Amino acid sequence: MENFILVIYVGVQGIREEDIEGFINKLSKRIVPTSIEGEFIIIPTQSPNTIIKCINPKYITDTELIKEHTEMMKKLNIELQYQLNQLKEENNE
Repeated sequence: MENFILVIYVGVQGIREEDIEGFINKLSKRIVPTSIEGEFIIIPTQSPNTIIKCINPKYITDTELIKEHTEMMKKLNIELQYQLNQLKEENNE
């Protein structure tokens, strides 16, 4: 299997703020396989739902798809940074 990016938006609504980091760490150990090459990104969100998106760069050859993929990655980076900042702020309070 070719390398891919698997983005997992984990809904942490209802979990105490101080327990979120431990919850995400335990979850990542359970769901990230060691036998598959790829990148796994887990993002906690204040949602009751968990969403999984898979990005396989191998299939992105069309110019429009490359633009779409680039935009998705920008949004993912922004969301990840936002969530990390939220966790840091909550831990400092």
